[in-house]
Amino acid sequence: MLKKVLSSILLLITFIFNSGFIVVGHRGDPIKAPEESFQSLDLAFNEGAQYVEVDLHESSDNQLIISHDRNLLRTTGNNIIVSEHPANQLTQLKQRNGQPVYTLDQLFARYQNRPNTKFLIETKKTKHGNPQNMEELLVNAIKKYHFENRVMVHSFSLASLQNLQKLMPQIPRIFIAGSLSKINFETLQYSNAINVSSNLLTSQLVDQLHAINQRVYVWDEMNEDPKQWNWLVNLPIDGIVTNFPATASHYQKLKRQANQSNADFDAVFLNKTAVPIWENPYPKAPQKGTLASKTPVHIQKVVTLNQKEYYQIADNRFIADAGFVQTDLIPSLTPFFNQLVRVRSGQVDRNLNQAPHSQSPVNGSLLPQACYQVTALQNIDGTNWAQINYHGWLPLNNLLVVPTPDNLPPNAIVPLAHQGDISIQNHLALQFQPPCQNAVISPLPALKYIVPSVADFTVLQQWPLANADMPSQFLLNAK
Repeated sequence: MLKKVLSSILLLITFIFNSGFIVVGHRGDPIKAPEESFQSLDLAFNEGAQYVEVDLHESSDNQLIISHDRNLLRTTGNNIIVSEHPANQLTQLKQRNGQPVYTLDQLFARYQNRPNTKFLIETKKTKHGNPQNMEELLVNAIKKYHFENRVMVHSFSLASLQNLQKLMPQIPRIFIAGSLSKINFETLQYSNAINVSSNLLTSQLVDQLHAINQRVYVWDEMNEDPKQWNWLVNLPIDGIVTNFPATASHYQKLKRQANQSNADFDAVFLNKTAVPIWENPYPKAPQKGTLASKTPVHIQKVVTLNQKEYYQIADNRFIADAGFVQTDLIPSLTPFFNQLVRVRSGQVDRNLNQAPHSQSPVNGSLLPQACYQVTALQNIDGTNWAQINYHGWLPLNNLLVVPTPDNLPPNAIVPLAHQGDISIQNHLALQFQPPCQNAVISPLPALKYIVPSVADFTVLQQWPLANADMPSQFLLNAK
């Protein structure tokens, strides 16, 4: 008895914590084949669905019939009520593809030796809980064909879930909520998960249900719009009952490939280029506006897919371009934005990275005597990065800023504060160097070497800009 209880607990824990993003074909693939026919079910499994949803009614001779409607007129053209006829008559009726109406026994027998096929079964009950013996018949069939680990049950009927909890507690039980008022303390006593209508779903609701150990599934009507996946995929749902299992499977694979990390901080977009805002971080996402330079944002999440980072700045809004600086670092880093820079003297890595992190592939290198423009800045993880000429990224510490009459203070003192790991000298360094060459980025990676320094650094307290003897270049040292 103890072994049975422990097994049941283990199955429940596995369901709650490890089931992930499950694709459930709603009545199979009802867009491409008649719903709940074997053709429809096979299509859904072949398109990547882990589960297929089927509905149960009970015949007059106490057999479970697979049908969404109690009246078979819509699916077979015959005005026949399931509960008023025996199974041997109902299974003679054909759908438009020539396949018959099936019993649950026939379904389980067909898929019994295909262990990767699993089913989400909806029990169809009246408001008074009829038929009363449906759960008993279902449990008997599950045991007969050994589907204990291949079935979940969902229902609008709380009484049905209550019966299943008594008869087979290890089976996951999902309550179908057509309205938020249905999600209450009584419901949560008998459910492991809530199946929420897509028009009620919000990220806040998902978080609230997860907080009380309830999985979240999503369902839609037969008029489901596949475009809803553009925003639905952003939510941390645990499964979806969909009419488009191929589309759902596509997004499921993308989401599994992505690495998501939560974030919660304010930032400013310091990038000279206005960039697109996307509805999700996956290929072919719809564009939802643009983000202008110097716009304040709140970073919610960072999604990494195929070595590219996407920054979530609001619900269903993502940026695929770097250039974010945490708000508290703005006073220290803003002076570098849009400035002319050159590589520091000494042992310096001149290689540009495609993205602002050290593991990103190299994308060319800077020349020692060339001047470049800082076209974006990034610091969201403690490291300062500068984008050079819209081309690639280099640690800010590897660069010197070239002062100009536009950015040189009257007294030649630059009051830049120390912030975090940023160490910027609060004075100008006088360095004798030839004028900047043209801003050319080498397509080849650079070898690490030591550039001979001929500079004799001197603190410059004040230097009149009109003085004819003023050296040609001032460099702001950004260690």
